[in-house]
Amino acid sequence: MKILKRMNKSNNRKNSGFTLVELVIVMTIMGILGLAVTGFIGTSTKQYKYATKDVDLQYEAQLTMNQIGNLIIDAQKGVKYEPATVAAPVEVASVNPEAGYIATASAEEASSEEASSEEASSEETSSDSKLIIYNKDCTYNIIYRPSEHKIYLRKDTLDPATGAVKADGQGKESLMAENVIGFTPDLSEAESKNSVGLVVDFKAGDKKYTSKQNFTMRNKVPTGADVEYVAPVEPISVHIYYGGRDVSGQSISYVRRDNSNVLEFTSKILGGNNPSQEVIWSYTGRAADGNGTTFNSSGNTAKLSIAENETSKQFVVKVTSKEDTSKYTSVTINVVDTRNWLTTEGIYGLNGGNTEKTHINPYEVRNSGIAYDVNNFEWHIETYSLENGIESPSNDIEEFAGEQADYKGGKIFTYHIEDSWVFGHEHEATKELSMTSEVSIPGKHYRIYVWVTLKSDPSISSNVVTFKYDK
Repeated sequence: MKILKRMNKSNNRKNSGFTLVELVIVMTIMGILGLAVTGFIGTSTKQYKYATKDVDLQYEAQLTMNQIGNLIIDAQKGVKYEPATVAAPVEVASVNPEAGYIATASAEEASSEEASSEEASSEETSSDSKLIIYNKDCTYNIIYRPSEHKIYLRKDTLDPATGAVKADGQGKESLMAENVIGFTPDLSEAESKNSVGLVVDFKAGDKKYTSKQNFTMRNKVPTGADVEYVAPVEPISVHIYYGGRDVSGQSISYVRRDNSNVLEFTSKILGGNNPSQEVIWSYTGRAADGNGTTFNSSGNTAKLSIAENETSKQFVVKVTSKEDTSKYTSVTINVVDTRNWLTTEGIYGLNGGNTEKTHINPYEVRNSGIAYDVNNFEWHIETYSLENGIESPSNDIEEFAGEQADYKGGKIFTYHIEDSWVFGHEHEATKELSMTSEVSIPGKHYRIYVWVTLKSDPSISSNVVTFKYDK
């Protein structure tokens, strides 16, 4: 019996469990560990989603720019941008940032009154903007629709005979990009540098990304209003521009300067079905002693640089269509050297009682290539006071007739223009200006500028003669 009792006691000790306190401690520790693990997992998940959204947005932007860029680079006939004809949608707070793009309200929804007025108008409007790429047999329409935050691509097939979209040639819009909140093409350097700029803004949730690239086109193509497919019956014409002005087939005058004398010309070929813009430049006119005169061309731009020792008074710049050499135009440049038209000898400085003179030099005028007539010129006089190196307009000058100066209103200087004679190469008539100062004013400084221009062409101006008064 004693042995059995000892065995029972030993078994009872082996089958004893945890106390209640031990169980509470264990459960508390497990709860803390569970919360920590849950928080860590939640934070990691959010960071992963955030990073993934950023990467996805950048990937979408890069893919979109690559697709559009490939189309721009291969443009064959032209590139044109048509902006929206109504205001872009107005951004409002998104109810669900995880929706992929922010919620918007259209311009019509933003103002019911504006919507009513637009409905009353017969003029067609659109909030879509388009970048259109013209090829020989098709056009690619890249459509940005702000109301949907999406970019679509539509390919239209053209009739080669007319250049118009075939009856069944308009394609279907396919989605190119989403999460788009801005689409801004830049065609300002498309014709000069074959470069098209593009800025596309993306937004997904609270993430924003802007992609900006410049694409260089393989072909020289027109842009803007000239990119229109018309019937090929419209004849091809070659045009040459100088200073933004069409000078095709014209004769222009160029006034030489003391330093740089570079004339820049541009070309454009117009006609049916957007003809090729490739051209051939040429020029004539350089004298044998003008060995520093150069003519360089690149694409639709050409530059004529006139050397200082150049004696030729006339140049002809010609531009020819490379595709059709029977189509060409030219401009004649008459170089006018006006730097010595007015004499400067004997002009020292005005002071009380002093008279100084300048006259038109007939020899220099004829030598510049202008037919000389004393009545062909317009005189110009401006007076400035000089203080601390700063000039300011002054009214201290008055014209007088005869030999007597009339100081009405307290005028300081008077001038007189009269017929005169020049003795030198020939004995011939000219015009002479006399400037007189009768009043001495201590501490005063003046600069009086005199020049002449052609009445028939005011852009042709002489050198400027300066009369100085320093007392």
